[in-house]
Amino acid sequence: MPNRRTETRHAAPGKTCNHFQKYGMTCDDFDRLLARAAGRCELCKTLEEETQRGALVIDHFEGGGLFFVRGLLCDRCNSVMSRHDRAVAWGPSSLPWKDKARAYHLAAFGQPSLDEFEQADRHIASRRTYHVKDRAYLLVAPRKALVVRLDRSMTETAAKLRRHLTERQRERLIELLSGRE
Repeated sequence: MPNRRTETRHAAPGKTCNHFQKYGMTCDDFDRLLARAAGRCELCKTLEEETQRGALVIDHFEGGGLFFVRGLLCDRCNSVMSRHDRAVAWGPSSLPWKDKARAYHLAAFGQPSLDEFEQADRHIASRRTYHVKDRAYLLVAPRKALVVRLDRSMTETAAKLRRHLTERQRERLIELLSGRE
């Protein structure tokens, strides 16, 4: 029976393998996963050593009472899969990956049954997609500050504010400008 003392082949001496602790994968399972990936991200096919961190990460699905490993991905494609799982909204640069992400999900290493895929799909559909603009406050790094030039037309300024502020933020701005605090 696999346990933390037996699953140590891919870990530092005296340590338990990360794939066993976090994902319940035996060393043999992990070796099969590595062989399947063949040293490349399973979504974009980038070589492992050419990825941003120089390593692939174990991608998994978790939700609705399900948990299964899908494969090995680079960080960028792992972010694409968070969009597939509706944790984050699809953006213009990630949208072209939508069909590939779905095909990759359906070819999961954990080999879920058809019923489990249907359950996963229902869970994904039930999630409310996270949008940064939905936060009560908007963290903005200094280099990404919203710059509104008042020497431009008010129409252009208003359009920019509509694009960058939530409805609640716009209402609050109107209150502050009109002096109705």
